[in-house]
Amino acid sequence: MNEKSRLQNIDKYAARLLMVSFFLPMQPQVLVLFGMCAYFIFSTFKSGQRLPITNYITAICLGALYLLYLIAVPLTPTAYRSVTQTLCEYKMSYLLLPLVFASISVAKIRVILNELVYFIYGSIFICIVGNVWFVVKYALAPEGFRGVNHVTYRIFFEDLTGIHPTYISMYLVFGIAVLLVRGQKMNRTVKYIMFYTMLAFLLPLLAKSPLIAMVIMFAHVAWLRRKALARYKWTFVGVLSLMVLSYVFVPFVSQRVNEMAGIGTSLKQNVTDNSIHERKMIVSVDWSMVKQYWLTGCSPGRLLHLLKTRYCFYSLYYERDVNSFDPHNEYFYQWISFGLIGIILFAGALAWYFMKAIRTQDYLFVYLLLVFAITFFTESVLATQHGILLYSFFTALLFFNRGEVSETGIR
Repeated sequence: MNEKSRLQNIDKYAARLLMVSFFLPMQPQVLVLFGMCAYFIFSTFKSGQRLPITNYITAICLGALYLLYLIAVPLTPTAYRSVTQTLCEYKMSYLLLPLVFASISVAKIRVILNELVYFIYGSIFICIVGNVWFVVKYALAPEGFRGVNHVTYRIFFEDLTGIHPTYISMYLVFGIAVLLVRGQKMNRTVKYIMFYTMLAFLLPLLAKSPLIAMVIMFAHVAWLRRKALARYKWTFVGVLSLMVLSYVFVPFVSQRVNEMAGIGTSLKQNVTDNSIHERKMIVSVDWSMVKQYWLTGCSPGRLLHLLKTRYCFYSLYYERDVNSFDPHNEYFYQWISFGLIGIILFAGALAWYFMKAIRTQDYLFVYLLLVFAITFFTESVLATQHGILLYSFFTALLFFNRGEVSETGIR
């Protein structure tokens, strides 16, 4: 094996480690992800390639929101400053990862993109482990599955894997998007097995926003293939059949659907029993905060404290403990934290990503952004390590990819 082939193999395994890192515990995840990123930067500079300075200017503009976190530290009242400092530490990747991919050559970025299938393998593996262990645990329990509901399932899944069900759902929808866009060279049987397996794992979790994004993604694929839509009839039949079977035979699916069907019941009676009503209450609290802090913001360090105070009054009103929540909306999170400039920088970066994806007809990038843009309405995605790494890594990776873009690959 010559030197060039050896280096290509090292690049390939480093890219696979990057994909697998998303399923590791938090500390190993950071070490592996940034360690492999450092390797690709080093190999780019070792090869003698010099990237344009505009790459770094663009990266700083995309990650400019993070600069507000740095500015907020000295401006935050002393009682909340430590919270702001902590936020600065784990949100660093919002700026750092765009700078990382601004420093990696296009050839190396293509190597990473060619190993996206390992992200699919990781998503399927962690779902298999979580579901098998769930079945084994309750099958061996004295009461069996009596009293087990979709809340039990979601909490168990998160406790075992360390990843919130919504983020697992985002992983699975993105994995499906990878199959749709970059699946042309895969074995057709293997591709469909992975497709239906991910869909089967996605339905019991029933995270609403990723599912909405997936439906829009499927509709767009159908539009792209409208002239040959008859070729995909069995794919659509298979998807619909899987949904029906999941509703009939997987109790968690029917429970979540029935919960959403209860949207018209009394808010005061069901605010802690129904996630739809919890969402109504959260939106009400968030909107009242936006009205108060829409211009200057309250600083991210004070945000949770102010929300906790408001939820105390809601507990008194509803005559039960409604806990306290973060904004559960990334747009509101940045708006309330930093005011008008915060929401402009955040939405501006997202719009820039969308414009690049649409202009280059990079459908994988479009679908990824669609998942994030919709989930941002229901989750503070960037408030967790899994969320901010997923967003910052893949948006920067695809933004700085200037290679050829594949069309949808389901055949």
